[in-house]
Amino acid sequence: MNPGAQGPADAWYRELVVEFPDGTKEWLHIERKPTGTHIPLLRGKPAPWTDLEFQKCPSCPLPKNLVPTCPAALSMQTTLGKLREHTSIEEVKATAVDARGRTQTVEGPLQNVGATLVQLAVFVSGCPVGKEFKPYLEDLPPFVSSQQLSRHIVTKILAKHDGVWESARAELVGTLNALHEIFVHLMKRLLNGGEPPAQDAIPNSIAHLDAVAQTLSVRADALFQQMTVELGWHKKPAVEDKPAGLGGRLASFFGRLKP
Repeated sequence: MNPGAQGPADAWYRELVVEFPDGTKEWLHIERKPTGTHIPLLRGKPAPWTDLEFQKCPSCPLPKNLVPTCPAALSMQTTLGKLREHTSIEEVKATAVDARGRTQTVEGPLQNVGATLVQLAVFVSGCPVGKEFKPYLEDLPPFVSSQQLSRHIVTKILAKHDGVWESARAELVGTLNALHEIFVHLMKRLLNGGEPPAQDAIPNSIAHLDAVAQTLSVRADALFQQMTVELGWHKKPAVEDKPAGLGGRLASFFGRLKP
């Protein structure tokens, strides 16, 4: 999806309007704490599949006695839950509005728009693993291409590591591995939690974002070396190379969804 922006919107929008082919619209208001964390506006009780211990990510440090529900799952219930009856290939028009009233409007498959809600759930909900990735997404508009997203993330992490692409790559690979586990377990929650969505818009939104992350992991070496040259970091002394350890070895996403 190529954004048709009407000004540079912030990545973490306050409102999202999705217009469907039949003219109907879904309005999603995103409430936040002063820190920027998403506050799910829940009507009724949390769904059973949001329970913290149900399909909990192996690396999640949250204690059940203090946090009864998975922050990412609860966020998804209040946002992506509105897309339960829709298919992933529906061509929609989506407009994101940030806190300053700036907008960005795009048109494309619903799963691409849904992926921005998955980003919200994973990176801005209070998920302790996902929030580590949030700084890499700063200064991005809500809707970007996979290439723009990858280049932006690599640029951010290279700057953090003073241009040493080997250590930057190692950090990125570890983070992508953890994110992959989150996507897998969110999918397991949806499919095995007793309330599977009627259509495929929600699961395919998760799968779409996971595919973007896995593609970045596969292209990490080449992209880091390319961006190191483009940004002038290649003039720094080289350090000993270390194997990425992930590359193309991530398991097939849907192949890991067995209960």
